Amino acid sequence: MDRKLQAEFTAEVFAADFLEEKINATFFIGPYIERILADKAKVIYQYVEDPNYYGAAIKHVSGHQFIALNTFHPLRTRYFTAAHELWHLLEFNQILDQDFDHERAADRFAAAVMLPKALTKDIWPKLSKLYKYKEAIIHLADMSSMPYEAVSRRLEELDITTKVKKMDEQEWLLEREQLGLPESPLDQPKKLNLFVDYVNAIEEALSEHRIDPLAASNKLSRYSPEKAEMLQSQSIKEMHEAQKNEA
Repeated sequence: MDRKLQAEFTAEVFAADFLEEKINATFFIGPYIERILADKAKVIYQYVEDPNYYGAAIKHVSGHQFIALNTFHPLRTRYFTAAHELWHLLEFNQILDQDFDHERAADRFAAAVMLPKALTKDIWPKLSKLYKYKEAIIHLADMSSMPYEAVSRRLEELDITTKVKKMDEQEWLLEREQLGLPESPLDQPKKLNLFVDYVNAIEEALSEHRIDPLAASNKLSRYSPEKAEMLQSQSIKEMHEAQKNEA
């Protein structure tokens, strides 16, 4: 078996085991994938205007795992990225050799987790009876919160259909418009800079007087701008009061 097939087969098997163990449900998990990810690692949401940057898995020297997700991309792309990055956190990675194609496996794992084999095979015939081929793909993409390209590719992987025409996300959006379908919030990014664990650590340091409000404000400016502004105002007020007392 070549590296490509090995990676895809392995990812498919592990995805089925993962779903059965963690979820054991007969529905699409959709946005819940980010909650699953947060149970495995500290998640950093960052808005980076780079169409080629989707996310990253980082292991700190402390042993803590971090996952960065770029909120510049549409929500459906972000959820797929979350599922992709989840692959890099799972324990069974330890048993795979160094030559294993992890990136290809991560993509297949993401598709298999977000579009489970049995569920997809059950739903697709029903959708394809109700709608023409492309419209059925769009509805399945909305139901699963997945990118259109990933849905189209998944149907091909599962040998459900051979009528797959390669289209990118922009072409699918145009197709959606031409079909007269309403816009989906999944096709829009939700600009977000959020790192909950970092914010909590700064607030703890502030409460224990290990840093002052102004220093905390500077550190929180990216991930909690409202708190940063409040702390900055507090610092300015305290400085003015101190100046008055000195006078």
